[in-house]
Amino acid sequence: MSKTKKEAEEIEIDMTPMIDMTFLLIIFFILVNDMSKKDLEELKLPIAMEAGHDEPPERRQILNVRWFPAGGVPASIVKQYRETLGVDIPDNQEWSDIVWRGQILYFPNIDTGGRTDPIRRGRPDYYWKLAETMELVWVPEFERVMDEKLGKELPDDPILLRADRNTPFKYLQKIMEVCTRDGILIWKVQLAASEDPNVVKAREAARGN
Repeated sequence: MSKTKKEAEEIEIDMTPMIDMTFLLIIFFILVNDMSKKDLEELKLPIAMEAGHDEPPERRQILNVRWFPAGGVPASIVKQYRETLGVDIPDNQEWSDIVWRGQILYFPNIDTGGRTDPIRRGRPDYYWKLAETMELVWVPEFERVMDEKLGKELPDDPILLRADRNTPFKYLQKIMEVCTRDGILIWKVQLAASEDPNVVKAREAARGN
């Protein structure tokens, strides 16, 4: 009786596609993390005694409102303005700007290119770059809802304002005015706040017991 010898066949698996996919996932993960960090500037947020838990919608945009007293702008920001925008920040006046994903959308006396404020007629439109970003970049991506009273569709996604706790309200008010412009009409505006450290400690202590 003849014996049939079965030779074990070695199956070679091409790992290249899997390595490529893993590499792409790692890159994607790093990019997502990097983008989320760019959304948030280092700010001392106002403290809220009571605030709802933040569950950010997918399309929500975040504006960071920075404010510094006269002569109080950090050297790193002074350098950034000088090198990237060719702007020297004066020491004798307060300074505020609006940052979105690392881009400065407003700062005092930004070049308006002759644009005028559509709400405050005849005045320079120093918030034109913010308005253009809202109208051309954000609003087209937002979900929309029909407003029966106005008879038109409105953006239904919110924006989040993260402002330094010492920021004068007039700067937030201007952002809200920009939201009301034709072609924008963003009506959901959220304000970011941090929890009272004492409240956090008390909650953690209660959990420990």
